[in-house]
Amino acid sequence: MTYDPSRVSAEDVDSLAARVEGEPYMLMSPYPDLQAPITLQSWGHRLELNSASDPRITQFIAALRQNPSTHPESGASCSTIPGPFDPDNPPPFDAGEPGPDAVPLDEEPNSDGAAAPGEGGNR
Repeated sequence: MTYDPSRVSAEDVDSLAARVEGEPYMLMSPYPDLQAPITLQSWGHRLELNSASDPRITQFIAALRQNPSTHPESGASCSTIPGPFDPDNPPPFDAGEPGPDAVPLDEEPNSDGAAAPGEGGNR
């Protein structure tokens, strides 16, 4: 869930936050200059809203939060897991050329919507 802080009142931010706080698989963040004051996103689905009281918020969350038919990683956590990547100390950005296994993102997908082996795709 994202909201444009210049177009959403503090009361509406609190209302949205109440839907997210303590809920697994739910995130909320301010994002200036959105096309709509509030947007909801879930694995390729996007809903643009003008009001925090829009009933479609509840419908969107009910339909798409942890729905194994609409996203590829059912049960996967958005939390940082212990391991070699430290989000507080990420590696420096490498502006060099991509490696030999890099896939361009501007190629068209196959007719079934999936990228061909060894090809990129916009999904």
